[in-house]
Amino acid sequence: MEKRTDKNGKPYFVCDPCGIQLFVRRKQGIGLLEEVFRNIRRAAIPFRVHAKNLHEIRALIKEIGEVKTEINKIGFFFLSDEETRIRNALKTRLDNLLSQLEANGRKRTRQARRECRRVPATYFGLTL
Repeated sequence: MEKRTDKNGKPYFVCDPCGIQLFVRRKQGIGLLEEVFRNIRRAAIPFRVHAKNLHEIRALIKEIGEVKTEINKIGFFFLSDEETRIRNALKTRLDNLLSQLEANGRKRTRQARRECRRVPATYFGLTL
């Protein structure tokens, strides 16, 4: 639904597909609606942060999978010196990626705990 403002400056909503109009006319309703939009804007920042964090974690997991695939392609037996060095380098990279993922998880857990403390007792103007 799209939020619009009438000629008197009062908010209303229109559902384009079905044509339903929802009017908010009283001061209390308008105040609650404004509070809902303030809370939505305030909540949007943590959601963006969490989406970015999730993207970073997924990228690490994808790279871990790719490195494991490369290690398996090289094999285990009858390796040349060059293949052994490549395999060792890939194992080192895998260890570093796993460490990054663990550190990322610990950091995100601390951030999530801080964010939970900031959530208001009432959310979107409604009592939970």
